[in-house]
Amino acid sequence: MRSELMKNYEELSAEELEAELEELAAKEQTLARALEARREEEKRELGNEIKAMIKERGHDIEEIVSLVFGRKSRSDKSGASNASYARYADPDNPNNTYLRGRLPNWLVKKMSANGYDPGSAEQRAQFKEEHLVKLAG
Repeated sequence: MRSELMKNYEELSAEELEAELEELAAKEQTLARALEARREEEKRELGNEIKAMIKERGHDIEEIVSLVFGRKSRSDKSGASNASYARYADPDNPNNTYLRGRLPNWLVKKMSANGYDPGSAEQRAQFKEEHLVKLAG
């Protein structure tokens, strides 16, 4: 195959070869941009998958980031962004904690099992006060 390709190029003039070279350079730039875009997309997808796994398991993203990297994440510059929110723990499993945001699966299941509607803010507040342990900030 390569010898056939070279034969085709041997028949081209210098101007035609230069035009081919420019076309290849343009294709290379296009591919390089596409590759970079794909890598960025894959990083975003991986980040979203990791965030979903952390939330699904009922953990706080900031705590996991500090465990993995030994520091606070860049998004938590003040260190007090969640300070005004109470953290709650499952008395049956203290590893299950909830701070705020999307309810972890363990909390949805526990609320439903006790006859509470996880979609109701009022019932969530009542459930937290009656069935969870409020942790110190």
